[in-house]
Amino acid sequence: MEEIVEEACIKGLKVVGISDHDDLDTSLSFNYRLRDLKGYLRNLSRLKDNSTAKILSGLEVGLQSCARIPPEGDFDYFIYSVHGIPGAKNLDVENVWTLYLEEAIEAISELKGPGFFGHIDFLRRYIPEHRPLDNETLLNELLKRLIRTSIGIEINTSGWRYPYREPSPQRWIIERYLSHGGRLITIGSDSHRREDVGSHIGDAILLLREIGIREIFYCEKMNYVPFQIDDC
Repeated sequence: MEEIVEEACIKGLKVVGISDHDDLDTSLSFNYRLRDLKGYLRNLSRLKDNSTAKILSGLEVGLQSCARIPPEGDFDYFIYSVHGIPGAKNLDVENVWTLYLEEAIEAISELKGPGFFGHIDFLRRYIPEHRPLDNETLLNELLKRLIRTSIGIEINTSGWRYPYREPSPQRWIIERYLSHGGRLITIGSDSHRREDVGSHIGDAILLLREIGIREIFYCEKMNYVPFQIDDC
């Protein structure tokens, strides 16, 4: 975490959220559990006291329909992500987006904000030919539920590091979220490595400006805080 914060400060980031993975469904073959929650938060608290940037204590909670309650602790924010489709042996099926969105809608059914839903269409990383999300009916339902429960969305810049060269979610999904009345947008670089810290944040800001967004949000002490991007 020290290296992440050091790199963020070198790159001039003003607000840095650390959100390690904690997948609640341990039956998934790829689940990542946070082994020492108290130690994690203690280290983040120490970093907050010794950094020129604002450091936020976050957690990327891997939700599934069978595991929906995030852990308790002194967090500033959660990223709520659905990383798996129960029973799906592979993603090379025609209705993969329907299965994913059905799972996501069920997984968030008991949540309320603040927090952000992570990388809505990230499955493009793994679907053959990076096929985009195609079930607009279920997408609309997911976005409306997020808005009703005051959960924002994350513009995840890692997609620019993949061959399809787009954020997660795509621009049209961001615009759909806005058309339903959503406004709680944050930006994250999904940097699992030091060299990816802050990558393509500038691209995300330019994209949001083109759409007409001038204000994004982060959470501090579980409260939304606006951040102006006009001068970024």
